[in-house]
Amino acid sequence: MVASHTVRTRSEIWKGFPSIARREIGTVATSTFQSQSTSALMLLLLSVLVIEVTGSAASAPLVIAAGALPALLLVRWVRSVNRLLDHRWVMILSDTGAFAVALALFLLSQADVQAWQIYCGVALFSGFGAFYLPAMRGWVADQSGDITQLTWLNSMLAVATQASVVVGWALGGVLASTVGIRFALGLCAIAYACGIVLQFVVFVVVNRTPLRRAAAPAAGPGEQRRSSVKEVPETAMRQEGGAWRMVFSPRRLGLFTGSLLAMELSHVLAFSMFVPLVTQASADRSWVAGLANACFALAAIGSGVLVSGGSLGNWVRSHTPGVLIAGFAVQTVFGLTASQTVLAVALYTLVGVLSGGDTVLQSEVQDRWRSVGSSQAFAVFGAVSGPSQLVGSLVIAFLLLHFSITAVYVGTIMILGFGSAFLLVVARAKSTNPVEEVIP
Repeated sequence: MVASHTVRTRSEIWKGFPSIARREIGTVATSTFQSQSTSALMLLLLSVLVIEVTGSAASAPLVIAAGALPALLLVRWVRSVNRLLDHRWVMILSDTGAFAVALALFLLSQADVQAWQIYCGVALFSGFGAFYLPAMRGWVADQSGDITQLTWLNSMLAVATQASVVVGWALGGVLASTVGIRFALGLCAIAYACGIVLQFVVFVVVNRTPLRRAAAPAAGPGEQRRSSVKEVPETAMRQEGGAWRMVFSPRRLGLFTGSLLAMELSHVLAFSMFVPLVTQASADRSWVAGLANACFALAAIGSGVLVSGGSLGNWVRSHTPGVLIAGFAVQTVFGLTASQTVLAVALYTLVGVLSGGDTVLQSEVQDRWRSVGSSQAFAVFGAVSGPSQLVGSLVIAFLLLHFSITAVYVGTIMILGFGSAFLLVVARAKSTNPVEEVIP
C-alpha cells in the first residue's frame, strides 16, 4: 500500500512546530551534543585509565562489557519511570546521575583508584544512560505529528550525535595528552552540570514542565497526528502480550524491529574492527583511521541535513531499502580495499553520505512503534540491543582467531547489513500500514 502527501521543505517542517516545541528542540539538540560528546570522551578516558591502572590492554574491552548489561537489567524500571514521569524530567534526572558518576570517578582518580571501581562506574553510567535514550525518543515522538516531522527531528539529532563523536574523540586525545586523564574527568563532570542547568532552565523554569507525565492533549489546528500507524490503547496492548511481544513478534512489529537491530549491530561490530582494518596493525597508519572517521562523520552530518525534509528526504524515505543496500555495498568494497589509503578514505566518506538511510529507517520504525509508545519500545529494544552487541563482540573476537580481519569485516556487513535491508523489504510487504509516496 502507498499513501501520498505533499512535499514540505525543511523550513516549512521547522515552522510547523509550535514556538515552545522549537525552543525545546534547540535545547535537546544542544544537550544531545553535550551528552554524547561527553560520553565519547569519558569512554576514551576510562579505557585509557583502566589500562594504566591494570597494566594490561586486555582490560579495556571489559569497560565496554561493563556497560552492556544495565539496559537489560533495568528494563522494567526504565519502562515504569518513563510511563510515570514526563520524558523531559527523565532526561534531566538521567544526566544528573551521569554527572554524579563522572564526579565520583574524578574524585576516585585523584587517589588510588582500583579497576573494579572503574568498571562499577561504567556500569552505573550506562545504567543512567538506559533511562535517557527511551525518554529522549519518547519526547521526539511526542513532538512529531507525522513521519515527516519525525524524520526531521531524528535527522537533526543524528547531526548533533555525529558532531559530538568528532568533538568527543578529538577532545579526548588532546586532553589525555595535555592536562591528563584525571583532570579531564573533572571537565566531564562540569560539562554534564552545564547540560543539566540548560535543560532545567528551559524545561522547568521557562516551559514549566510537570514532574508527572500528563495525558496527551487533543491535537489542535495544524497539529493533527498524520502518522499512518494506529495507536493502540495501553490496556489493549497489554492484553496482546505487552511491549515485548508488540516490538519483537514477527506478526506485529518484529520484522521492522529486526531490521533496525541488524542495522545497528552491523555498524557497531564493523566499527569495532575499523581501526585494525584500516591501520593494518601499523601505528604509522593511525592517521588514516582518524582521517577516514572524521570524513565519515562530516559526510554523515551533511547527509542528515539532506534527508531531514524536502523532495530528497521524501525520496529516501520511499526508497530506504535501496539506500541501505547501496551504503552497505560501498562499505563492503571499503572493507576489501582498506589497505589503499586514498580509496579507503574516499569510500568511507561515501558511506557517510549514504548514512542518511539509517536515520530514515530509524524514523520509520519509531513511527510504527507509536502503537506501543516510543519510550516503552526503546526500553525493551535497548534491553536486547546491549546484550546483542556484547555477544556479537565475543563472536567477532572468536572469528578473528580463525579468519582474516577483512573476511570477518566483509562477512559482518553482508550478513547483518544486507539482512537489515531484506528484513525491511519483507516487513513493508507484510504490513497493513502504507509507505508514504511523495506528490510534488
